[in-house]
Amino acid sequence: MKKINLILIILMLFMMNLIAKDLKEYDDRLGKEVLIPEGDYYVGSNDEEDEKPLRLMHFKAFYIDIHPVTNIQYLEFLKVSKYKIEGGFDVKQAQENPLKPATNLTLNDAMAYAKYFNRRLPTEWEWEIAARSLKKENIYAWGKKIEEGKCNWLDSIDKPRYVSPVFEYPANELGLYDMAGNVYEWTISEYPKEFLVGRYVGGHKIVVLRGGAWTNIIYDLRVSMRVPFAADRYLDWIGFRTVREYNK
Repeated sequence: MKKINLILIILMLFMMNLIAKDLKEYDDRLGKEVLIPEGDYYVGSNDEEDEKPLRLMHFKAFYIDIHPVTNIQYLEFLKVSKYKIEGGFDVKQAQENPLKPATNLTLNDAMAYAKYFNRRLPTEWEWEIAARSLKKENIYAWGKKIEEGKCNWLDSIDKPRYVSPVFEYPANELGLYDMAGNVYEWTISEYPKEFLVGRYVGGHKIVVLRGGAWTNIIYDLRVSMRVPFAADRYLDWIGFRTVREYNK
């Protein structure tokens, strides 16, 4: 049994190495990650009921992707895994836009990708501390104040930008791209039921999306903003990034 597991691990590493080589043809930053060290970090805010209060939480160390998973990465995953998509991921469109975030994927579609590479989706709190660069005072991914040119958001109804490639806007202080705007990102955290009172959810599992998208006004791009969404649904402005455990 141990021998079989070792062979599977070697094969997985081999496939990941082949994929990494293919990705470098597009941008050598693709597939990179940042280590979030263990510690106590602030999450939440005192602005919205489902964000209150601003408080400290303890986190174990973990690695997080520096960008949302891209079309080319998801296409490579489909090629090697033979996974059958639940959502509406458009293969042809993805091939034409390799560096845009992979979208139109359900939570299961995102989790399948992560699991295949021995990774997982972040909790909403892991996502948030990374977005705010571990800083209590940061309201947005780039700092405390609204600044032009920092992310892809709906600053003009007359001139929507649509989804942009992952490295088009500046990274935050940790070197993470698209932690605000462009596409929402799946997390594995369920949205609290007490904040769903009065809303029809139809038996769907409701999880938290983070980050905002190109469809959002600037207020919705705050690092503490929580958005409920059905896990079995998908949209062309919802993507994801992955994390992995830090093992000393």
